[in-house]
Amino acid sequence: CGLSLSVASQHRPQVVGSSPPIMGLAHGEDAVNEHRPRAALVLNGQASDPWLTKERLLADFSGAYTTARTVDGTHVLELSMHASRLYDSAVAVLEHIPTATASLRALSREGLHHMVRHDILLALKHLGFAAEFAGDFTKTEYQVTMLLTADAAGGSTPAARGFDLYTYVQPMPAMPAMAEVLALRAERRNPTFKDVQWAKDRQALEVEQRRAGVHEVLMLDASGRVSEGLQTNFFAVAADATLITAPDSLVLAGTIRKLVIDVAADLGVVVRHQPPSIHEAASWDSCFICSTSRLVRPLRRLVAPEFGVACEFPDAGSEAHRIEAEVAKALRSHAEALMEGD
Repeated sequence: CGLSLSVASQHRPQVVGSSPPIMGLAHGEDAVNEHRPRAALVLNGQASDPWLTKERLLADFSGAYTTARTVDGTHVLELSMHASRLYDSAVAVLEHIPTATASLRALSREGLHHMVRHDILLALKHLGFAAEFAGDFTKTEYQVTMLLTADAAGGSTPAARGFDLYTYVQPMPAMPAMAEVLALRAERRNPTFKDVQWAKDRQALEVEQRRAGVHEVLMLDASGRVSEGLQTNFFAVAADATLITAPDSLVLAGTIRKLVIDVAADLGVVVRHQPPSIHEAASWDSCFICSTSRLVRPLRRLVAPEFGVACEFPDAGSEAHRIEAEVAKALRSHAEALMEGD
């Protein structure tokens, strides 16, 4: 791990070479499934082929959103947590629209959970999930993005409801085995709820991410303390295997972050809830980012040019790799069935 600015500036991170996808399409599955749509969009309980991309959906509308993932094609990881977070975020984001917030409060968290579950199942059925397809359908895991907005409430909005619910389902994107990240001075205005505005606010940082050729940008405060990534949570692993991560008050507490903390408790690993200091990176055993799409991704390289830090971490055998494997094993026990009786 280098600690001079010259080292950081001379060795800009590069994209990690091609790695096998995780939790993605099985080999040859495209040929098997070419008769099925590759994505589905449900608007207020009506499923169809998408008329816009997921990125366009989040760019064109304001509101609250969350992104989940399927497990075995028939369950959703931490579905209740996603539904609750979507509800709380929507109440906060749409507080200036009385009809929307009144409808949400009348619906309740439990009602939104039921609605979300119903629409995810509709999307999966649109993608070809049925008893006769269940065998090979589950070779693919799906990314599920739910957006609750009042922007276009009108003709397609159910009567007496002041908001629309979009559910966009597509195959999980392939991810590299390890990640390379750039750490920059930045902060999230409202870190504790998931507002579509954040997808717009982070665009300048995403330009820096593409320019550096890295997989994620970590956000640092003026002292060099890490809060979270643009789309991920962050954990440092101290030399004694203690996990260090920013407290709930400073981050969007993601579902995989929760799973990491649960797994750590089961393993007897101590978790310290304080922002990791970039100045201590040279002493870390390893570190990792985590999110719904990535699960746990150990870092290969971390660069913080403003603080003169450039660190590389082991390709295998680190504590981050052990946590990655344990979290993968715990997915099924933290997933909720979409269909009754499963």
